[in-house]
Parts: sequence; structure tokens; C-alpha cells
Amino acid sequence: MLGRRVLLGALIAVPARADDTLRDLARRAAIYLTPPSAMYRRRHRDIVERGDPLNRLIRQLAPQDDLLTASAWLDLSGEPMFLTLPRLHGRFYSAVLLDPCARACAQVSRHTAGDAPPPQMIAGPAWTGDAPAEAATIRAPAPSVWLRLRIAVTDDEEDIDVARGLQARSLLETPDQRNERRILEMRELMRFRTYPPPEPVADWPEPRRADRFDLFDTGLAMLGGFSLTEADRRELEMLARLRLRPGRRFDARAFREVEREAIAAGITDAATEIADSGPAAATDSPIHRAWIATTALAAPTAIERP
Repeated sequence: MLGRRVLLGALIAVPARADDTLRDLARRAAIYLTPPSAMYRRRHRDIVERGDPLNRLIRQLAPQDDLLTASAWLDLSGEPMFLTLPRLHGRFYSAVLLDPCARACAQVSRHTAGDAPPPQMIAGPAWTGDAPAEAATIRAPAPSVWLRLRIAVTDDEEDIDVARGLQARSLLETPDQRNERRILEMRELMRFRTYPPPEPVADWPEPRRADRFDLFDTGLAMLGGFSLTEADRRELEMLARLRLRPGRRFDARAFREVEREAIAAGITDAATEIADSGPAAATDSPIHRAWIATTALAAPTAIERP
């Protein structure tokens, strides 16, 4: 009789331990997917809700933290974009590309390119053409990245006006737009007429905040087309039991209800841990990056400050 009780207790304990393991995996996955989920939400807010065009610099004319800011969500699924900056005359500037995980994947600044940076051709991972000889090439790791341009200012109104002029002369162009501008600047006749490609369309589903697995869905959607780093691949391999596939929705139906409850609990655990431990965590740790993504995604990072 005692042996049966011991066996029954063991059978009950195994699912409980399995659910605890699944819950902890979900907690780890939620911490990892919080930055791309925050990027997805910010992109949806800017492009879909506010109506900002893709591939267009949106300029903020009022300085914040002694910086003038302009930003653009890039769609690099087709042709590349060109970023052309004016001569900055010793003034601090920084143009940073953020990958889908909200990490800086490229930077053009006074420290890297001097006061007169060359034109930058920003190409997506699928683009196979050649860059013009006069342009530097930035290879973005995903078709959707966030470009942020910051120019330093003082509190002097005249200096702010000068910085606004520099910001206005900072251009983000398609290859055709750049070609037409250069022809006009050099006063040459166009040998043929160019037609701009159709405006890219934002077709991203709206985040479903009431859905308990929305963080997984939006985070995975943002990772679609992303050339994962080796660290990203290892992380997703560690989370293989959750069946997370970049670019696809989380398949909650593949799990029993008790497992779905464990996964939802793990997502809640992650939110609590991010809020409680994120501020004091090491700056390069996943949990600190997740905290930044949820509290200060648009704030200047260390490399975006003078």
C-alpha cells in the first residue's frame, strides 16, 4: 500500500516539476523578447497610429537633453536608402541604427567619420547590388531597423538655429531621389526619367495587449527576417521547448492548458523581475536591456551623447 502511495506521489510531482521548468523557460524567453516587442510596439505607434511615413526622417525641432533628434523607421526589404549628412564643423553628431533587439548595430559619428562624413548607403540583408564608389556601406541585419540622428546644441538660441539648419540638410533618400538631387545640384540634364518606387506599406498587425502571449507574438514578429547573431541563435536553442520561431506567431495551441498557464506565469514573472532588478543590473545584461526597452526606449544611449 505504501509503495502505491509513493508511486502516485511521484507521478503527481513530475508534471509539477515539468511545469516549473516551462515557467522558468517562459520567464527567460520573455526577458529576451521584451526589447523586440518594445521595438514592434514603437514602430506600430509611429507608423500606423501616428502616420509617420516609412523611410522618412521625422525631425524634432525642440532640443531635449542638449540634442536635436530626427528618426526614421527603415524598410530595407527592397532597395537601400542613402543617408547624407552635411559638414558638422566640430559639432557632435551621431547617427545610429538599432536592430530589432534595440541594440546599436551601426553608428556614424564624429568619432567614426569625422566632421565631413561620406554618404552612407544602408542596405538590407537581402540586397546584392554594388554601392557607389563615393558612399560607405552599412549592412543592416534586418529589413526593418530604426535610424536615430542626434546633433548636439547649447542653450543659445542662435546655436540651436544653426543646428536646425544642419538637421534640415541631413537627408534620407532612395537611390532615385539621390540621383535626381545630384543631377540638379550639378546642373546636368537627366538622360532618362526615373520613377520612385511605391511607398512601402505598413501591414503590421496591431499589438493585442489583452492577450497573455502578445509579448511573444510581437517580439517574434519584430525578429522576422533578422540575421540572428550567434548569441541570439544560442538563446533561441535554449528556449527550443517553447517552439519560438522568428517571424511567426507563438503557437499556444501546441501546449496543454496547464502548460499555457505555466508559460503565462513565466511571462508575468519576467515583468516583475525586469521592473525590480532591471535598473540595478549590469548595463549589458539581458534584464537591464529589457528594462531600458520598457522604460526609455527612445532615450539617447551612451554612444548617442557627446
